[in-house]
Amino acid sequence: MSRKDRQDDWDNGMTVAPMNGDELPKYRRAAFQNRENTPRHKRQKSDVTRKEQRAMIRAMFEVMLPRILVVLVGFGLTALIIWLWLS
Repeated sequence: MSRKDRQDDWDNGMTVAPMNGDELPKYRRAAFQNRENTPRHKRQKSDVTRKEQRAMIRAMFEVMLPRILVVLVGFGLTALIIWLWLS
């Protein structure tokens, strides 16, 4: 028996479970069904200027900074309490 004969019957193309998106939760079905229609490599030209884009990024960081500081202070306070408890 040649090697080619053994490889032919390894994959006959039969699918055990359908992969058409019916097994996904409802919130993921819409994204799954439109996946083939939208090209991923093409970007559309944005009408936002570079100055506006930098302003948006700066505003995002200004909004996120207090939240990050609260999380870091929370971790620090927890570490301090653990250190005081164990010493």
